[in-house]
Amino acid sequence: MPKVSVVMAVHNGELYLSEALDSIFQQSLRDFEFLVIDDASTDGTAEILAACTDPRLHIHTNKSQLGLAASLNLGLEQARGEYIARMDHDDISLPRRLEMQASYLDEHPDVDVLGAWVRTLGQPPEQTWRYPTEDDAIRSELLFNPVLVHSSVMLRRSSLGKHKLRYDPKLPRAQDYDLWTRVAGRLRFANLNKVLLCYRVHSSQVGQRFGEEQQQIANRIRLDHLHRLGIKPNAEQAKLHHAISRWEFPTGEDGLQTLQRWFAALRAANQASAVFPATAFGAALERRWWAACRANLTLGLRAWRIYTGFARELAAERPLADKVVFKTKAALRQVGWRLL
Repeated sequence: MPKVSVVMAVHNGELYLSEALDSIFQQSLRDFEFLVIDDASTDGTAEILAACTDPRLHIHTNKSQLGLAASLNLGLEQARGEYIARMDHDDISLPRRLEMQASYLDEHPDVDVLGAWVRTLGQPPEQTWRYPTEDDAIRSELLFNPVLVHSSVMLRRSSLGKHKLRYDPKLPRAQDYDLWTRVAGRLRFANLNKVLLCYRVHSSQVGQRFGEEQQQIANRIRLDHLHRLGIKPNAEQAKLHHAISRWEFPTGEDGLQTLQRWFAALRAANQASAVFPATAFGAALERRWWAACRANLTLGLRAWRIYTGFARELAAERPLADKVVFKTKAALRQVGWRLL
C-alpha cells in the first residue's frame, strides 16, 4: 500500500499536463501512486498520458464526460494510500511537497485536511497566497471563502472513509468549498506555512472560463453556511455578505454603519450557536472591518474613529487589535493626516 495516492482529474488539459505530471514524478517522496482520471478528453491528453512509462501512474478513462466532482470521486474510491493528495493538471507541485505534507500528517494525527501556501504563475503580478495555518482560523474564514487551495491539499484517507465524504457531483463548480463547509464540524484543517505549489493562472482555467457560474455557486454555499450559523439574511444582507467575501466594501459612513450592524449580527449569532471558535471568528471579522475602514480613507480621521469604535469589540485578542491599529495609523500617516 503506497504512502500517498495522488489524485488528478483532467479534461482537455494537454497544454500544461506534461509539466504537472513531471512535478509529481520528481517528488522527493517516492512512495506514491498517481491516479489520473481522464474525463473523456478530446485533445492530446490521452496521448500524453499513454507516453508515461512510470509504473506508479494509473489511468482511468471515462467513456463520457462526468465532470470534475464525479471524476474525483472515482479517484478517491480507487486510492489505496494512507494519504490522498490532490493535484490539478495545470499546476506544479514543488519537489518536497508530498514529503513535507506526509511528514506533517504523521506528526499531527489530529489533522485531517492539510493545505499549503502557494505561489501564482502564468499571469503577472506573481503573488504568494499565505492563508491561515490553524484550524480555528481556517474554519472561521469558511463563512466567507475557502482558504485551502484545492490542488495543494493532502487528506487523511481514513477520515474520508470514516465519515463517508465525497464531492457533490451535482455541483459543476466550487466542489471543494462545498466539501470543506460540510466537513468543518467533523474534521480538522491546517495549512503548512510554506510554498509547496505553483498555482497557474490562465485564461482557459475553470475559474476564468466559468467565473460567474462559480461565484453563484459559492454564493449558495455561503448562504447555506449562514443558515448553519442561525442567520437567514434578506436580499440586501446577502448581497453585502457576498461583497465583503470578495473583499469589496461599502463606502461612506452609512455604508460602514450597515456593515457594523451586519458584523454585530454575525458575532451575536455565533455566540448563540458556537459554530465557530469565538476568538478566531472575531479575528476574521476584524480583518474585514479593518479593510473596510481602510477602503474609506477619504473620511479622514473619522475613518480611524469609526474603526476603533468597533474593532476592540470584535477582537477577543488584544495583540491582534493592537497590530491592526498600528497598521491603520501608518496608513493614515501616509496620506498626511495628523493623529491624536
